[in-house]
Amino acid sequence: MRKPEIVMLCGGGYTARINLSRGANCISLRHSATGARILREPPDPMRLDNPYLYGMPLLFPVNRISGGRFVFAGREYVFPVNEPNTGCHLHGTLHETPFAVTARSGDSLTAEYTADAAHPYLSFPHAFTLRLSYCLEADGLHLKTALTNRSDTDMPYFLGFHTTFSLAMTPKTNAKTVLAKAELSREIERDMTTFLPTGRLPEFDAISAALAAGTWHPTDRPISRHYRACSEGLLTLTDPENNLRVVYHNDSSYGFRLIYGDGNSFLCMEPQTCMVNAANAPFAREETGFAFLRPNETKQFHSQIGLEEIGI
Repeated sequence: MRKPEIVMLCGGGYTARINLSRGANCISLRHSATGARILREPPDPMRLDNPYLYGMPLLFPVNRISGGRFVFAGREYVFPVNEPNTGCHLHGTLHETPFAVTARSGDSLTAEYTADAAHPYLSFPHAFTLRLSYCLEADGLHLKTALTNRSDTDMPYFLGFHTTFSLAMTPKTNAKTVLAKAELSREIERDMTTFLPTGRLPEFDAISAALAAGTWHPTDRPISRHYRACSEGLLTLTDPENNLRVVYHNDSSYGFRLIYGDGNSFLCMEPQTCMVNAANAPFAREETGFAFLRPNETKQFHSQIGLEEIGI
């Protein structure tokens, strides 16, 4: 097995490890003063029991596409059906694809992937560049993502991160006392055999209401739910016994969330630019976040993860 190419960053009281061999995934984010391990870390960077449940792997296209197919601008897009039990394409393969470093310092790193006619991405009929820029500052890890359409036709995009947090964030944290909050506007019901939207937007039940209020315990039960975010929906995990809070900011381009957890040790709070199955979902496309880039257009996205002291 080849050795993974991993870069260490240090700055602002944090350290981070970026696995360039697997989509430039930030597989570790630690806070030096508290010993917090904010992201769920893989025991082995290359031997993963589930590649989506460690660090913050890049998803492109994000989540599921029914039948692996959709039509846009008179063109049919076909992705491989890699989840046979649902008949869907799931998550793309950029999360396992090597990225190349274009800039680096002690506290920052920029890495990118380019698809072109000679090196296509799956069967996606566009040349594009996707660039991830990480920087450690006093308020944590900043991630700027830039996507450029290098083809001569409009290019649909569907971007997300399967960001996975450790509930036992510090050696002193009792995971059972941790509280999760997600600033949400509506739940998007899914058929839990295919995990695709049904077209219904149910009212919040007790779990969704507690999650929106910041009073939900992720260890109470496993969860898998899809939501529309508020304009810049904040995601937090609070350790009340140690007066610490993990904060996850995403800009308003990430208009959707997938909240997924095992009810035990981790919680995924996933920002998505679009709804699951955005091109085929039973909603108007302008409601699903389906979006595209013009030729030579670049779209930038920003996220930040950090640790705050509270109640002191």
